[in-house]
Amino acid sequence: MLLLVGIGLWDWKDASVRALEELKKCDVIFAEEYTSRMEEGTLAKLGKKINKKIIVLGREDVESGKKILAEAAKKKVALLTPGDPMIATTHIALVLEARKKKIQTKIIHASSIFTAAIGEAGLQIYKFGKTVTLPKWREKYRPTSTYDMVAENRARGLHTLLLLDLDEGMPMELVEALAIMERMEEEKKLGVFADDAHVVVLSRVGSGEQKVAYAQLIKLKTKKFGRPPYVLIIPGSMHFLEKEFVEGLRA
Repeated sequence: MLLLVGIGLWDWKDASVRALEELKKCDVIFAEEYTSRMEEGTLAKLGKKINKKIIVLGREDVESGKKILAEAAKKKVALLTPGDPMIATTHIALVLEARKKKIQTKIIHASSIFTAAIGEAGLQIYKFGKTVTLPKWREKYRPTSTYDMVAENRARGLHTLLLLDLDEGMPMELVEALAIMERMEEEKKLGVFADDAHVVVLSRVGSGEQKVAYAQLIKLKTKKFGRPPYVLIIPGSMHFLEKEFVEGLRA
């Protein structure tokens, strides 16, 4: 049997009672940390709580699925994931492969940044367009498709949830994200990431250090808004209740 178990937003306490009960019954517990970043020591504390060893897998092991499925074919195996387990396409592929091999699967859901960030910003979920990721730029890799998708959402009056890339498990700093956004704006010149464009910036959502602010991009360049990991929301056309809520977050 293969269980995909979401841990939630920030630390082991975000895991549900159902998740803890199921994990105690598992023979093997794997975990991945590349789809999101949680509080340092989360897996160690969780392992102590359930009195089980947790084996952290690299991205290649999770994406190939061989090690996980080989164990799940004969034992009760769990894969722990940050947030909700079925948000990442890698995990969907893993479940499909398990079912092809006649391995029973079960999913235990948990809180996710996709709903938490939207709720903390006071925006209406049905008014969001495509979610996009801002990739880390490298010497020969400087994609601008993120800009195009945000522009498309904005043209339709829709909000955009903008996720920041992880580099070897380390979340992108806000200053780096803003620099990439600025370079995109210089190239595209549609005003999507202009200095006077408004965004909602959220840091460490679900933690005791959580910060949420609504500000112009130019202010984000000169002030510090919490610590990583961050997520940004680019608002589209706002309902008057949304507008009232975000104005209460203005920095």
